[in-house]
This record gives sequence, structure tokens and C-alpha cells, in this order.
Amino acid sequence: MFKFRSLAPTLAALLTALAVTAGSTDALAQSKKSSGRPAPWRGVDLQGLECRGAMIPFGPFDYLDRNKFQGELFITEEYHLTEEILRLQQATTTTAINDIQYTLMAWPNHHKALYAAYTFRLLNRGEFRRDINAPSPVECHLQRAMNFSPRDPVPYMIYGLLLHEWKHYQDALKAFRTANSLMPNDVITLYNMGLTLVALEKYEEARDVARRVYSTDFPLPGLKDQLIAAGQWTAEPTESPADQEDVSAEEAEEQVSDARESGAGDEGINVSVASQ
Repeated sequence: MFKFRSLAPTLAALLTALAVTAGSTDALAQSKKSSGRPAPWRGVDLQGLECRGAMIPFGPFDYLDRNKFQGELFITEEYHLTEEILRLQQATTTTAINDIQYTLMAWPNHHKALYAAYTFRLLNRGEFRRDINAPSPVECHLQRAMNFSPRDPVPYMIYGLLLHEWKHYQDALKAFRTANSLMPNDVITLYNMGLTLVALEKYEEARDVARRVYSTDFPLPGLKDQLIAAGQWTAEPTESPADQEDVSAEEAEEQVSDARESGAGDEGINVSVASQ
């Protein structure tokens, strides 16, 4: 479990610290390249309050078009999204969440940054401070990302995970359906959608989704287990008792990691599964 210090630097101090890169603050501010469209804040947070956050004169860039902005992506990731930051460990000049926030201000739908912000949110479930110096919660970043790049399935997927975790099942299902429409064959999306369908007692559709999931030898048994517990699953004629045995937690995690690396986007985005 990570422990975090108070996140209370002023916005000016935060942006000054984050701009200490191989380039200069002026160089970043003078960059004229962007995705050519604004990325306003949208929606409400989990407290029902209007989303708001900082804007910077760098970007916004669409992560799906990152090949067009390789220099800008390098500047961002080299200094603001190291492996230590993604693991929510201390960054070079500030706290890790501040570097993640900077990345998302510049790249609203940056996949790894969104997932790191989601992880931070799970570890910090209390109410977010609302003053200007506070970081924006991930639900606000996700809604901004979905509005900015509606063809990107990953923000919808992570938003579904977040809403499921907070038991907002109807909204989670909408998010998973959109992610599935954009990425129809992604088994992790289907698995999470199945868990949400069970939570909503939409058992017929949940069974159909589960059959698709387990036809791929997906290792986590949680969806099937929940259907069995609800009396909504029976073994298929070709399914032997051995097929129904649970794999160990270690084996499951290893297999899911392999699946993520091979089948969840061109960079193996580390998307998790909803609570089982």
C-alpha cells in the first residue's frame, strides 16, 4: 500500500517544478503544435460537483495520434511519466500524482497516465479538496478524455472500472458498452462488462458475455463464479470438471498480464479488472 504526503503545492509552484525538463518552460509554452481542438473540463466528480482543473500552454495532444507528436510525447514521458511515477512513487521534483496530472493536462487521454490516476483514486477514496491547488480526481480527467477523443476506448474502459468500484453500475455499464463498441474483441472489457451485468442482475446477457470470455481461456474465474452463486450458470456439454477448477491467484495474474501485453493495444496498456 502506498502512502502519500499532503498534496498542497500552489498551482504556480507545481507548473514551475514540472517544467524543469531538458527543454525550458518557455520552449514548452511556445510550442504551437497541438491536436487542433480544445480539451475543456466536462461532467461532475463522484461527489456530484462540477469538474474543473488547470490548463497549460502545451498541447492538448491526442494520444491516439502520438506518432504525429513524438517529440512532445518524449518530453512529457521522459520527465513526467517515469516508471517510478507510474508506480506512484516519489517523482524527481514533486509528488508522483502532480507529474501524472501534468501529463493528463497535456495529453488528456494518455492511457498509462489515466490508469495511474485511477490507481491513485482507489488508494485515496475520501473526498477531494476543491480549492485551486488540489489535483483533479481521475473521474474528471476521464470525462475530459472521453469528450476530447471519443474514438479512444481506453478512457471508457477505465471510467467503467471506476464507476463499478463505486457501485454506479448503470453508468459503468454504459461506459463498458461504449468501450466494447470501439474494441469489440477485447476480452478484459468483456469480462468487466460481465461483472457489471451480474451486479445489475442482467443474467441472460451476462451469461452470453461469459461464454465469449471463457471461450478464449481467460484465466480469472470471478465472472463464472458469480453466475454460479446466483444460480445462473451450468457447465457447457464440452466443459469438463477440470475446466471449471479455479486457477491460483498467482497463475491468474500472470496469465492476465500476458494477455494485457499481447492483446490490449499496441503498447500493452495495463488495464485491470473490476472488483469480483
